[in-house]
Amino acid sequence: MIEKPASSQLIPPPTAVSSAFSSPRDDRLLFRLHEPAERLLSLDFLRGGAIFFMVLLNALYFYEAVPNWLKHAPDDGLTLPDLGVPIFLFALGVSYRISLEKWLEKAGRKKTIFHYILRYLVLWTFGFFGELMVFGHFTWGVLATIGAVGLYCLPLLFLPSFARLVISLLLLLAYQGAILSGVPIYFIQDGLGGPLATFAWGFVVIVAASCGAWMKERLIQKKMISSFLAGLILTLVGFLLSYQIPFNKHKVSLSYIIFTTGLSLIIFLASFILIDVWKVKEPVFIILGKNPLLIYMLSGILTLSFNNITPPDASLTTLLLGSFIILLINYFIASLLARWKISLRV
Repeated sequence: MIEKPASSQLIPPPTAVSSAFSSPRDDRLLFRLHEPAERLLSLDFLRGGAIFFMVLLNALYFYEAVPNWLKHAPDDGLTLPDLGVPIFLFALGVSYRISLEKWLEKAGRKKTIFHYILRYLVLWTFGFFGELMVFGHFTWGVLATIGAVGLYCLPLLFLPSFARLVISLLLLLAYQGAILSGVPIYFIQDGLGGPLATFAWGFVVIVAASCGAWMKERLIQKKMISSFLAGLILTLVGFLLSYQIPFNKHKVSLSYIIFTTGLSLIIFLASFILIDVWKVKEPVFIILGKNPLLIYMLSGILTLSFNNITPPDASLTTLLLGSFIILLINYFIASLLARWKISLRV
């Protein structure tokens, strides 16, 4: 169902958007037991969409019956599942900038910096050491990546927009140069490039953070057009780079990051217009996006259990059915958490 905006303009007045930037109500580090009075549902939609496909497709990776386009590319290449992490991190970047401004206004610089350092250290620790208890060995998965990227981007967010974009791009290029020169990639088997790839993933977050700024400006429609053009340029540049430096999620290659950053920017702009401007009522992605980390952790446990009981030669029908059941369980839990107004902050 679509509710038409009261105004004939495409973009609502700044006050309608800036209400989502009101100061936070509490000081809880990771958990909260209420929802903000106003929130950008497009961010929930974007996070939820990424989680939807990550949950649905992660259980299928190890089975021969599953077509390759439904699996992460094993080396060079780009498939549908490879888009999940950059889209999720892009949503993180937009909300990071918004949340940081709230905290600076409410608590001041010192308390804000301490809060975010502690928050992302907790996420990194939980991801790095928590998965040790689950898998029996150290891994560098999504939670460890989010924690490391959050810490890396924090000082950059205090710089002017152009300066942080340039610095993050230069560090991305330095990372790519290090990989091309033969610097070893630790935890490459985990598919996210390991600790060194923090400099690559950080570029996605820093580009996304620029969107958190123009949402409060009066020329928001003009900013959205320029952002859309930037997204098109990044996507095209990334595609052209792929002929020299192939797409590679495991190595987090330069072409992969540039291309998926541009694509994520375009998808975010479309989500913002559909969900926050045109008020499209979407009942699945938004619910999953209110608690993406909890749902991702739950899906990991369910997927591990599914893989342990499912034979390698299972049919595609059986695998898709099992994956869909995992998704339904996660959606049910997400719906309960949304009803109880419990969420784990990113």
